[in-house]
Amino acid sequence: MSHPSRHAGTPAQDRQRGVSLVIVLVLLVATSILGIAVLRSTAMQERMSANQRDRSLAFQAAESALRYAQDVALTSAAWETQVPTAVDCTNFSICPEGSAPAWREVPAGAFDSARLAAPPEYWIEYLGTGPGRKGSCDVLPPTLDCQSPMYRVSARSRAAGRADVQLQANIISRIPDPGT
Repeated sequence: MSHPSRHAGTPAQDRQRGVSLVIVLVLLVATSILGIAVLRSTAMQERMSANQRDRSLAFQAAESALRYAQDVALTSAAWETQVPTAVDCTNFSICPEGSAPAWREVPAGAFDSARLAAPPEYWIEYLGTGPGRKGSCDVLPPTLDCQSPMYRVSARSRAAGRADVQLQANIISRIPDPGT
């Protein structure tokens, strides 16, 4: 008596062998492609957030340099009565109108030096005089309050391979109150 083999199947079963292996391999390839896409997306998002952080630090440093330079220009009483010269540009970084920039580093205490690769810089350009206190030019001879020095303050934060941020502000010098 012959016994049928356990592994012998019908012709339909023979044609189905290996189909599940092909389906599993296709699903494995699809899952691998999806995993690689997720890894690339995550790496891109990490680089974008690092660049955003770097730009934010550079912007804050440039802003602190801008404020420091504004204080330099506004607290110096010498510029209330005289026009800066090329020597002042070199010595004080307060330059006459139209001169080449003379960038000066902000002192270490005026910005967060632990987070920056290089200190922020500033320069101040004298723009001439502008309006003073209301009514001060109506009397003859005009008072010192008649005209006020105007400046353009430029500040930047930059380092090799890092974000480069530059800010500018136009300011009019403080005018002392009459009688003080």
